[in-house]
Order: sequence, then structure tokens, then C-alpha cells
Amino acid sequence: MTRLSGGAVPLRLRHTLGAIGMMAGSPAVAQAVKEPAERNEIVVLGTRTSRDATLSSDRATEVMSQSSRSLEQDILRAAGTYRLSDALELVSGSSQQNNRGGFADNFAIRGFLSTADGGGEYYTDGFIANRGSAPARDPATIERIEILKGPAGAVFGDIDPAGRVNMVSKTPRFASQASATLHYGSFDTRRIELDATGPLTGTLAARIVVATEDSDGYRDFVTVKRRVVSPSLTFRPSDAVQLTYLAQHIVYDAPFDRGVAAVDGDPLALPASRFLGEPSNGPTRARDTRHQLTGEARLGGTWSLVGGVAYRTGTLRGFSADPSRLVDGHTLWRQRRERGYEVEDLSARLEVRGEVHALGLHRPSLGIKGYTLDYLELLNRRNPTADNPYAIDVFNPVYGETQALPLLPSIDQRETRRVVSLYAQDAWAVTDRFDLVGGIRLDAYRQQLARNLVKATTVSRGRPVNFRLGARYAVSDALSVHTNWGESFQLNSGSGAGGVAFAPEQGHGYEIGAAGRWRGIDVGLTWFDIKKSNVLTTDPNDANFLAPVGSLTSRGVEFDASLRLAAGWQAVVNYAWTRARTDDRSFATPLALNVPDHSATAFIVHRFDPGTGRDWRISGGVAYVGKRSGATDASGLMLPDYVKVKASADIPLSGALTVRAEVDNLFDERYAQSSYNSVWIYPGAPRTVRASLRAEF
Repeated sequence: MTRLSGGAVPLRLRHTLGAIGMMAGSPAVAQAVKEPAERNEIVVLGTRTSRDATLSSDRATEVMSQSSRSLEQDILRAAGTYRLSDALELVSGSSQQNNRGGFADNFAIRGFLSTADGGGEYYTDGFIANRGSAPARDPATIERIEILKGPAGAVFGDIDPAGRVNMVSKTPRFASQASATLHYGSFDTRRIELDATGPLTGTLAARIVVATEDSDGYRDFVTVKRRVVSPSLTFRPSDAVQLTYLAQHIVYDAPFDRGVAAVDGDPLALPASRFLGEPSNGPTRARDTRHQLTGEARLGGTWSLVGGVAYRTGTLRGFSADPSRLVDGHTLWRQRRERGYEVEDLSARLEVRGEVHALGLHRPSLGIKGYTLDYLELLNRRNPTADNPYAIDVFNPVYGETQALPLLPSIDQRETRRVVSLYAQDAWAVTDRFDLVGGIRLDAYRQQLARNLVKATTVSRGRPVNFRLGARYAVSDALSVHTNWGESFQLNSGSGAGGVAFAPEQGHGYEIGAAGRWRGIDVGLTWFDIKKSNVLTTDPNDANFLAPVGSLTSRGVEFDASLRLAAGWQAVVNYAWTRARTDDRSFATPLALNVPDHSATAFIVHRFDPGTGRDWRISGGVAYVGKRSGATDASGLMLPDYVKVKASADIPLSGALTVRAEVDNLFDERYAQSSYNSVWIYPGAPRTVRASLRAEF
């Protein structure tokens, strides 16, 4: 394989694809030991132990979204998932984005993200979990991660042509179990996880998840403190009714860290450890508290009522020295900032679903959703000047040598939203082999942005209607083809450099694909073509602000395979060609920020018994990320491609104790993880070694 859609495949990727091809073509595939999944189920990577219909993707997604994947707890643990980005490596078409100084999970799916600085919106248990501002989710609280691709990747009525991410939380079980895990690793990282669940009575079960982590970090002076506690209760008075309450509190403290600067166009010119802020600014503090109640009531026959409410509050406060401009090749001017962000988000949903037999089997669902958002952005800053540059030498930093002038008010704005959505959809099994899905969604919204410094208020209202359509045909018991089309509408937060509130993002797109499921093999191949307008990215004229792109078009090919091989072997393989380009001539480059044309991953897990009577597990993976744009301005900054390798081993010491050793970035590859502009480049972590001891009861 040397060419794809007219473009040459990079040499490093050719080597990676060669390794993937050898694994996919292994003779062991023919000796698979697991029956294929049913045609109407999403592809599950790992072992699914439970499914709560109030927290997971809807039935239409299970049927239609052939390119979607569900990453279960055991595969997440085997892959060493410590951030959402680790999990997304296992599925094609995702790319890492600017991490907001280390305080956000930020990603793009099929070339699209929500906000270049605020982070891609993701769901937790079917509710958007990071509207406005939120720290990264802790893996200890996650049961599985659903990466729902394309227009059919819906979460309770939502439509997006690119897709959605839904993280399903750990909730109570009526079987007692508990675990405790101690971690220690590179950069003096110490972590403890506790997880216990079981019945309190015959109708009430509880669970508590606690995690604490402290690390010196691989960046100089960037220490991390993370705390999370998540209690939950499930009440099941009968087989027809279930209610689950879940709470979560996250504490995340670390210096706000924009990364390193490119020197003479080289994003790797400085050591990955080089900190260009000021240690005296201390940590920025993120706090996030969430309360959630979900439930299901079976109404009789095949009909049920599913709903829930989630209430979240959060803050982000602290000082930082953010790189502003590199002059004379080594002197970095900086801007001092003070952040004071607050968010209050209340969401609710209610859906009735069932089955109707009429010219086949219909699975209709009708729902209403709504949310209110109150998001306060307070930012004080002092821009550097020739007389007061607040500078540092990037090659020989001396901290505390210069002081910024007193801060000045820069942003003081409050955004409020009131949104009510009505939706209806039907998954129609016309025959045993032919399925159709159709959906319609009406969003009635009122969005207000009060810019307090200039005493100006902007109010926008609307009632956009969006549609989705899809079809799937099973050519045989093993092979099916599908197509999906959908529209999207999403409100944007904030305002640009001129103070004008951003217009909503709108889009439409389609996908066409094929999926095959044989004994031990799940494969999918999908072509997609998506176009969106008013997508926010870095303002090419002032990197302190965001700006909307006139339109962004992304089209490409994705390949995903899950192989369950003989003698305990399992492999997850993916490849994506993503061509994401803008048509806005006010931007110096048409390339979408941080989105590579080529990316690929192969991850293998092997379980075996060396004669101890207990299964050992070894795993390893290689991820390739192609070169990609690192800035939207005229600098032409490109981030180089890289290959990153990981490996791990889980060895049971007894029936209850397991020791794990793992290494990420095995060959200590130097790479840039993501970028916002040429002076905000976040370097990838060097070789990282961890060891853990896990006790299960």
C-alpha cells in the first residue's frame, strides 16, 4: 500500500501499516474462539458486564452506527487509560487538541471539535458534562467509553454528523465486590483507587469510588494534585422500576501550563520539560461537583419511560504567565493572566420508547430535553510591551527575574442559555435484513451574552429543526452495508476579538460504509463527508481570541478491526485518512488545527496461563499520528509525525492480588502532542513507567 486517494502514504506510516497488516493476517485469526455479535449490536471492545439503558447510547445507535465502538472496562485497563486521549487512540478518526493549560480533555472527531480552547464537548451518562468549563474526567469513575460515530452516533436524540463521545459511569451492582489499587510511577507519581459496591437491602445497592493522585509531572514545576469521590445509589423496588443517584466531586490543582514555543519553526527545539511560566504564580484550581438522578420505568409490554436530571457546578481560578511572542529567537514575551470562571449547568431529559409491529418492527422514541446554563468568564491580564515584556529566555530561563505590571480587566462576561429540545425517531426493521432510521429534532433556545465591561448585551433566539436518516442492509449474516445522513446545530459560547457574540455552529454530512462480523473478527470500513460553518478555532490575527471559520469540510476513510484470536489473543487495529480543510481566506492555512491526514493504531492483548493456574496478561500497542497544522496564522507551523509504543504485563500473585507493570512511550519518542499557536505547543510525555498492585474482593 503506497497511495490512498491520490496522496502518498508517509514512510513511517507505511512501516506501521505493515505491522498492522501482519497482525491482521495472522493464521491465528482462523482459530477464533468467540461467536460473532448479533447484527443489531454496537461493536464492543472488551467484555461488557452490564448495560443501563438510562446511561448509554440509544437503540438506533446500537442498530445503525456500524463505525461506532464501545470501550469496556477490561480493555481500558489493559490499555492503561489515564486520560480520555489514551482511550481515543483505540478508535479511528480522533485527534488530540489543545488541552487548555492541562485542564481539559480536548479532542476532535473526524476533524471537528467544539472549541479550540474550551474543549470538545463530551457526554457523561447521556448528559453533556463539560459545557462551559470542566476538568478532565478521572478514569477510576468510568465503566466504559462509547465513541459514537457519524450522524447515527446519537445520544438521546442529539445529532452530529461527526459523532459523539459518551462516558458511562460506574454505578451500583447487586453483587458485592470491591477493589483497591496502588500506583507508583515516573515523576514520583503516587495514586490510590478504591471501588466498592454491593446491596444494602434487597432493593437498594450502593457504590463508592475514590481516587487520589499526586505527581511531580514531566514538566518542570508542574506538579499535579487530583482528587475524586463518586458515591451512588440504585433503588430497584421491582423489575419494572429502577432509579440511580450519582454524585461526583473533582479537585484538580496544577500550574496553568501552555507548554513550549517553536524556535525557528521547530516545535521540538526546546526540551519537553521546559516550563515557560512562573512558578510563583502557584497552582490553578479547578473544582467540579455533579449530582445526577436517572431512572427507567417499564410501562407494560415493550414500552418504557427513561429519564434523568443532572446538576453541575464548577470553578476555575488562578494566575498564569502565558507565552505571547518570541522575539530575537530566544526571548519570550509573556502575558500575565488571572482567571475566574464559574459554571452552573442544569440538564433534564425524558423519553418514551417501545416497539410497534406494522410492516415490520418499529422501535420509536419520543423525547424532550432541556438545559439552563449560567457561565461567567472573568479574565484580568496585562499584555507585554517593549518596555515591560515580562520576558524569559527560552534556552536559559531564570524565574522571578521580571515582574508584570498590575493586571487590568480584560473579559467580564456572563452567558446564559435556556434550551428546550423535542425529538422523535424511529428505528424500523423493515425485514430481517433491511433497517431504516429517521429522526427529527427541534431546538428552541434563548442565548444571552452580557459583556459587563462595555455594558452591552446580545440576545439571540431560534427554533432550528434538524433531521437524520439512515439505512442498513445485511448482505449476509456476516456482511452489512450502511449509509447515514444528518444535520447539526450547536450553540457557541463567548465572543471574538471585536466583542461580537459567536453565531451557532451548523453542519451536515453523511457516511457510507460496510461492516463484517465473522467468528472472532469485527471489521468496519467507512467513508464520510461533513461540512460545518462557524466552527471556532484560534484567531489568526490575535491568538488571545477565538474566531469562526467560514466553513470547514472534512472527508475521509476509517478502518476499524477487532480480532479475537486463538489461544487468548485479541487485537484492536484502526486507520484513518482525514482530510479536514477550511475555505476561509482570512486564515493563512486551510488546514484544520491538530488534525492529521493519517493516523493509525494497533493494540494487542494476550492472556495465558504459564502453569500457575491463573491467567497472566501482556499487552502492547503502537500509535501513529501524522504531521498536522500547529497554527492558523502565517507562521506555517507544522507538528511532525510520530510513532509511540506502549507495553504492559499483568501478573496475578494470588486469586485476589495482581501486580501490573507498564511503560508508555517505550522508545522515548520526542513529539508535540497538540498546539494552539506557535508559542502554545504542548509536548508529549517522555518514557513513563508505572507499577501498580490491585486487590479484588
